Amino acid sequence: VDQAELMAGCNIHSVYVSVAGSHIRSQNSHGIVAIKDGEVQVEDVDRVIDAAQAVPISSDQRLLHVLPQEFHIDSQEGIRDPLGMSGVRLEANVHLISGAANAVMNVEKCIRRCGLGVDGVILSQLASSHVCLSEDEKDLGVCIVDIGAGTTDMA
Repeated sequence: VDQAELMAGCNIHSVYVSVAGSHIRSQNSHGIVAIKDGEVQVEDVDRVIDAAQAVPISSDQRLLHVLPQEFHIDSQEGIRDPLGMSGVRLEANVHLISGAANAVMNVEKCIRRCGLGVDGVILSQLASSHVCLSEDEKDLGVCIVDIGAGTTDMA
């Protein structure tokens, strides 16, 4: 951290922590809500995502990410951004990613013991995709293959 501060010319007070490993789990989920006032607002999207993530996960797991895949309004499927659209029923397909609660807590403790705050925890492959891919590339289905010394990840 000292070397990073020196190279960047600034003080580091907090970090985002990336996690990976065999303790990571994922599953698809689905949520449905009624659209208030007939037009999809941010609150409707938040409610449908909350409904989709309201599935039981193992007590030893911690939910890390809820990734919306697509939305449906009434009988219209394949919607990426439903804001402002009209309808009665809003559905969301999401992908839930969780990690072993103890593994995540141990990484956070380690960072805090180094005198840093933890702004968030992100799946390593997801962090790689945020750094390396543009939104257009993600939309087109570009995949990153991270070949490391001990593991190979795809994002």
